[in-house]
Amino acid sequence: MPKRPPGCAAIAALTFAFTTLLSARADTSLTFNEIHYHPATNEALMEWVELYNQMAVDVDISGWALDGGVHYVFPSNTIVRGGGFLLVGASPDTLAGMGLANVLGPFAGRLSNSGEQLLLRNNSGRVVDQVTYGIDGDWPVAPNGSGFSLAKLDHDNASGPAARPVGKTSEPRRRTAV
Repeated sequence: MPKRPPGCAAIAALTFAFTTLLSARADTSLTFNEIHYHPATNEALMEWVELYNQMAVDVDISGWALDGGVHYVFPSNTIVRGGGFLLVGASPDTLAGMGLANVLGPFAGRLSNSGEQLLLRNNSGRVVDQVTYGIDGDWPVAPNGSGFSLAKLDHDNASGPAARPVGKTSEPRRRTAV
């Protein structure tokens, strides 16, 4: 049996770990960034979800879907610019009347005022990001009916449990879509 040079196993393990890390990062390139689930007026037409592209390159999300309490399938040629944000609303016309542009939708269903799980699926149906928000525990209380949205402190982090999300005014930071 041929003798391998010293350190060969360590290099192979590092290569595998690095490849795994890159593929995991690419799988979560688009994440939930902000959720406006309980508007001050409790008007369902003012609800929206914002996604963020963590990569520097554009991502084509044609055929991807939002699932959970709401459902929306992204149409053909839906591109999220590198470092860009995408807003999906219950009523794009209502949100446009509030000065928001390039809002996709409408999504079917309604965001729960008491919390739920939202899923982002790619065009193969695989879950690429998910978030479960709520009104108890570590979640801030301001987004629960006072007109604030639930936003990540750092949009470069993956979605997940309450990792110090904050309440903020209900206008998304940026709206870049299609």
